[in-house]
Amino acid sequence: MTPLSLYLHESGCKVDAYDDAFRQPIRELLLSRGVRLPDSPILPADLDQVVFSTAIKDSHPLLSQALEKGVAVSRRGEALAGILQDKKLVAVVGSHGKTTTAAMLVHLLGFIDLPFGYLVGGWFREGLPPARWSQGEWVVAEVDESDGSIEAFSPEITVALNCDWDHVDLYNGVDELQAAFGRLFARTKSKVIVRQGHALEQLARVTATCEIETFGPDGDFDASVKDVSPELIIRRPSNKRNVTELVRAMGEFNGWNAIAALAACQAIGDEAPLGRLRSFPGLQRRQVVLHETSQRVIMEDYAHHPTELQAVLNGFRSQWPNHATTVVFQPHRFSRQEGLRESFAKVLSQVDQLHLLPTYGAGETPTEDGRPEGLLALLPARLRGTQVHHSFSELRQAIGNQKNPNGVLFLGAGDIERHAAAFAHLEETKGDLWLAFAYYLRDRLSNAAELRMNEPLSEKTTLRVGGKARLYCEPAGAEDLRELILAVRLFGLPLFALGRGSNLIVPAEGYEGVVFCMRGKGWREVEMARADALMVGSGVRLKEICLFAASQGLEGFEFLEGIPGSLGGALRMNAGAMGGTIFDLVENVTVMTSQGERREMLRDEFDARYRECPELEAAFVLNATLRSRSKATKGQILDRLRSFSKIRNESQPREASAGCIFRNPGGQSAGRLIDEEGLKGFRVGAAEVSRKHGNFIVNRGGATTEDVLSLIRLVRGKVKETRGIELVPEVKLMGKSWEEALEANQ
Repeated sequence: MTPLSLYLHESGCKVDAYDDAFRQPIRELLLSRGVRLPDSPILPADLDQVVFSTAIKDSHPLLSQALEKGVAVSRRGEALAGILQDKKLVAVVGSHGKTTTAAMLVHLLGFIDLPFGYLVGGWFREGLPPARWSQGEWVVAEVDESDGSIEAFSPEITVALNCDWDHVDLYNGVDELQAAFGRLFARTKSKVIVRQGHALEQLARVTATCEIETFGPDGDFDASVKDVSPELIIRRPSNKRNVTELVRAMGEFNGWNAIAALAACQAIGDEAPLGRLRSFPGLQRRQVVLHETSQRVIMEDYAHHPTELQAVLNGFRSQWPNHATTVVFQPHRFSRQEGLRESFAKVLSQVDQLHLLPTYGAGETPTEDGRPEGLLALLPARLRGTQVHHSFSELRQAIGNQKNPNGVLFLGAGDIERHAAAFAHLEETKGDLWLAFAYYLRDRLSNAAELRMNEPLSEKTTLRVGGKARLYCEPAGAEDLRELILAVRLFGLPLFALGRGSNLIVPAEGYEGVVFCMRGKGWREVEMARADALMVGSGVRLKEICLFAASQGLEGFEFLEGIPGSLGGALRMNAGAMGGTIFDLVENVTVMTSQGERREMLRDEFDARYRECPELEAAFVLNATLRSRSKATKGQILDRLRSFSKIRNESQPREASAGCIFRNPGGQSAGRLIDEEGLKGFRVGAAEVSRKHGNFIVNRGGATTEDVLSLIRLVRGKVKETRGIELVPEVKLMGKSWEEALEANQ
């Protein structure tokens, strides 16, 4: 979808791109090119068509809205066919190698004097974007057979690479897939380029009405490939003579991709420039070596079909013949895994050590036979100990360290690339968990995100005490937050959300985990959602909310004045004052779950209680819609704000504090109980029970966490001793339970 968005935008269309889980660098690339990225799945008013990928279910909110509004809807392939109908399309087709061949062709065409556009389904490792629009008549694109949209294309030239049975949910056998290719050949206008002697050549000669050109030994484009790892040697024609050139790629299969690209380039531009494939940058997730030493090579590849797995294994062994092979494989789609299970088992039985990850469904409904466990009984006895790993730490421990030279190959489609990157960073840092995590996360965050190690936290809290966070992050937006959540889940690290730092005590030893704070501009936006409601970002301070509401004549927000916090933290603890709580205003809240999923929740889905909201204990607020129940003049609201402010100033301390320390027990006032015990002004070190309000502990300057905790223990002990009432802390203790802290030094 990203290449199509870029192509359309460059052609002059206004494009909005929405993804439930954008990844970097996709998001930044789209934004840098001017593509609009809505934060919520709401259809803009000024659109003509909605294009969706096959991984999107019919129930998606955007598709439902389009149906209600009568907006045209089409799958990506169908839309692409319509967009390119007036262009001379060079369609690259085949069960394997489409993306690499299209990328090689784009690379070659860049060296000849011919304007052309392109859409490539992968990311170049360096240099080129995945798509470009041109006023020229030629366009290079992959045509995908997986969803049947191949039937919508009528190319000028078709480059057909191979045909193995795949997409078993759509094609009942290879014959049906070949028939689809045959129909495409029949619609091709000028030329079908196909490998000499391949079954597709015979198919083309039966079905095509245009010219057929073959490539390979004794073909029309007479060429051959030799694997001389780490490169390939291509022998091919140039200026009526045979020449040889090096190709920057691994494996014989990539040699045939290169020859197909050379033949296509010559067909389009009457020349295939010599020596240019040696500078081909390659594609991400295609035979990428992530880490290499004399002892271990770590490589990842997108291979998710038995033929692709075999090709990658052959290429690896050619380049590293003395290395044992450890393969981590993640099946892609339940239907493919179920239909080709025996072929997968046959290929994977060749490896020395095998590890499996759960099937990546890509929107499919899970099936028992599509799970990787179905492979286990088909493996040879020496691999019968193979396991399906459900956590990265479990996988890493199972792979372990091996004495002999070995290669660890991460193969498949889905989220296996996360495991590959994490494993490579741990190898690179010699097992330094935190450094590896920082490297891993930095690669996935936007440039605007902040990431620091050993960050002091005391100045980020209102009490001004405590140690450092092992790692501190300020995500710039929801996509950064999602990447952070997925990263800590992968590495098995604790995560703590820090707001303005009120209602919080940081231990002296700090936090051996990841602390994040929504301080960036994108989190601090507040705007009118409609005449009686505000849309508020998680990082907006409560005072800013009530002042903005006042400016719009919306009342009911006044009690927020003076509460030292931001919206996200206030919702998590159901903050309140002056007889009101934040959830009195809530209409809906958009959250990011602990699994990294975005979800919108209505008010009645929350069990908001006194100073807690259980549904937000393991979820993080992105924004919320807050509704006013009535309107008033700005002057009336400001008068009420001034009244509340006066009450606060008279009753609460202005010195550094965390806010109220204890919950009010059983209808009584914790502050009054402490006052009646004569504890106001009592100090431990520089921590003091406020002289103005007994339920506040203030930092008189230089207080430590232990000063504060000792004073809390003393106050609790005194009240319990004389009143028989056990005060329960309301303030949060970062990374610790109060039971643990209160028992210390008892």
